[in-house]
Amino acid sequence: MAKALKKIKEQLFESGIEELIDWTHKKGYSIDFDYCVRDEFRPDDNMITISIRQGKENQLYSLLHECGHLILQNNENLYNQKYPSSAKMSYFTSNKRLETSPKYKVDVLTEEIDAWRKGKDLAKRLEIYIDEDKYYSVMSRCVYSYIKDLAR
Repeated sequence: MAKALKKIKEQLFESGIEELIDWTHKKGYSIDFDYCVRDEFRPDDNMITISIRQGKENQLYSLLHECGHLILQNNENLYNQKYPSSAKMSYFTSNKRLETSPKYKVDVLTEEIDAWRKGKDLAKRLEIYIDEDKYYSVMSRCVYSYIKDLAR
């Protein structure tokens, strides 16, 4: 019984990934699933990369999160209002003063949390199955890693 349930969930995660691939293509973005990439939204080349070093469920949740970034950055004016330091940072190849400022760090953290929330909303809108407890656990682990990195 447990094996059958696991197989059904795996198929649901796979189906969710396929649905998101279609959704991103309609938005003009490509997705690269590869072993040698990290999960990343790359607006400059209309690309999302997802690591296959993780299982299908985590790939789905990572993809939802990166699609959340796509949604957030889709409206440039709103993005600039919500995350002014991050928007300003996008104009620089390097700006150590801004990068180490509390404003920028808060913008990065806020955007990361918002992207996870937008990803979850997208899953609901597209009727993609997610295990909400597991999604929250993955989100918490990832956001906490940002907290640790930004505290340096």
